[in-house]
Amino acid sequence: MKRHSATVLLIDDDQDMRWAMRNVLGSAGFAVAEAECGGAGLEMAACRSPDAVLLDMRMPDLDGDEVLRRLKRLDPGLPVIVVTAHGSIPGAIGAIRDGAFEYVTKPFRNDHLAETVRRAVALRSATQRTTAGGVSAALTAAMGQSTAVQALISKVEAVASTDYSVVIYGETGAGKEVVARSLHEHGPRASRPMVVVDCGAIAETLTDSEFFGHEKGAFTGASQRRRGWFEEAANGGTIFLDEVGNLAATGQKALLRTLEDRTIRRVGGAELINLDVRVIAATNFDLRERANAGGFREDLFFRLAEYVITVPPLRSRPEDVAYLAQRFLNQARESLGRPTVDIASTALDLLCAYPWPGNVRELRSVMRRAALTALDTVMPDNLALHPGDSGVLRVALSANAASLRDRVRGQVRVVERDAVISALDQAGGNKAKAARLLGIDYKTYRMKLKLAEAAQTAPANDGT
Repeated sequence: MKRHSATVLLIDDDQDMRWAMRNVLGSAGFAVAEAECGGAGLEMAACRSPDAVLLDMRMPDLDGDEVLRRLKRLDPGLPVIVVTAHGSIPGAIGAIRDGAFEYVTKPFRNDHLAETVRRAVALRSATQRTTAGGVSAALTAAMGQSTAVQALISKVEAVASTDYSVVIYGETGAGKEVVARSLHEHGPRASRPMVVVDCGAIAETLTDSEFFGHEKGAFTGASQRRRGWFEEAANGGTIFLDEVGNLAATGQKALLRTLEDRTIRRVGGAELINLDVRVIAATNFDLRERANAGGFREDLFFRLAEYVITVPPLRSRPEDVAYLAQRFLNQARESLGRPTVDIASTALDLLCAYPWPGNVRELRSVMRRAALTALDTVMPDNLALHPGDSGVLRVALSANAASLRDRVRGQVRVVERDAVISALDQAGGNKAKAARLLGIDYKTYRMKLKLAEAAQTAPANDGT
C-alpha cells in the first residue's frame, strides 16, 4: 500500500498497546514514532513535528492532561487524539474541551482508530496549506517576487503554524515588522492581539511596569492599575519585541524569567498571571555576537532564537525595486486623491541602481515625495532623497559624460567604497567583523576593501 508522508507519534507507557497501534497505523500507510512516557513524547514532538499524536491519559511521569497542555503550547495546530480506557472517558471529554482533537476508547476497533487518525491528519494538512498560501500571497504583495523574497516566504511558512519563539534579523527599514505580522496573522493566534513593543524606547527603571503592569499605588504616580504588554497578549496572543538588542540588562533578566516561568506578576501585586503567548523578537544586531561579547544574555538568546529568519536588505533584491516603487507611488497618489501615474524608465534606472541604505522605508519616503511633485510621469528630478533635494542621485554633467546608468553606477561605487572603509573603522581594523557588519562574506569584503584602497590612491574618474 502506498505510504502517506504523515507521521503519527504514539505516547503510551504500555508497550503492548504501542505495538497494537503501530501495526494498525503502519498498515494504514502512516509513518509511526513512539515514546514510552510523556517527557520523551514532548521531546520527540519538538524535534520531529508529527502530523498527529495518539496520547495515553495515564502515565507514570506526566499525566495526559499535562502532556496535552504542553503539546498545544508547543504547536497549537497539532491534532492530539486521546486514547483512554472506559473509566477515563469523563477525563477524555475534559481533554476535548482543552483542545484535544478526539478520543478513542480502549480496546479500540482498528478501522475506527485508523479513520480518526486520517481525519486528524487531513485537518492538519488543510490548515498548513491555507497558512502557506496566505503567507506567500501576503509577503509577495508586501515585498515583491524576487528569489530572495521567495526564500524568505519558505522560512516563514515553515514556522508560522507553530508556537516557536522567533528572532527576525534585518537592517532598519528592511521589513522585520512585516514578517512578524505575517507570522502572527497566518498562525493559530491570528484571532488574538499582537502587541508591539519598542524595546529601545523603554526606560530601564520602568521595564517591569511596562512589561508586566502595576497595581494602584505600587509607586509614586501609579494612580490606577495598569496592565502591562505581556498581560495584553497573555490569553493566546503574540508579543513582538522590536529591536530587542537594545533592551537593558534589567529588561533582559526580566524577559528571561518570564519566558522560563510563563507567569508574570504586576509590580506591587501578589497574583501570578499565567501566560499563553508567542514571542517574536526583531533586531538589527547580531545577538549571538553580542552574547559572545557579553552585551546580551546568552541564555536569553537561546530562549528567543528557537527559529531565526533574516530579512534581506533591498539592495540585495533590486528586482523588487520597480514593483515596490510603483506600489508606494499608487498608494500615495490615492491618498492625495490624484490619478495614478507611471515612472519613467530613466527614473527607474536611478531607483534600481541606488543602494537604499534606508531600505524599503527610504524607498517609500522617496515615492511619497514623488507623488506630490510628479505631473503625468515620475521623472528623475522628482526623486528627491530628502525634502528640498533636486534629485535622487544628481551628478555633475560634462561634455564627455557617460550614460546616465554609468554615472549612477559610479556614484554607487563611491557609496560602497565609503561603506567598506567605514565598516573597517567601526570594527577596529578587524576585517571579519567588518564583513559581518556589512552582511557580506569575508572573501567578498577583502576584495571590496582592496578596490576601495586602490581607489583612494588613484585619481578620481567617476565624476565625483
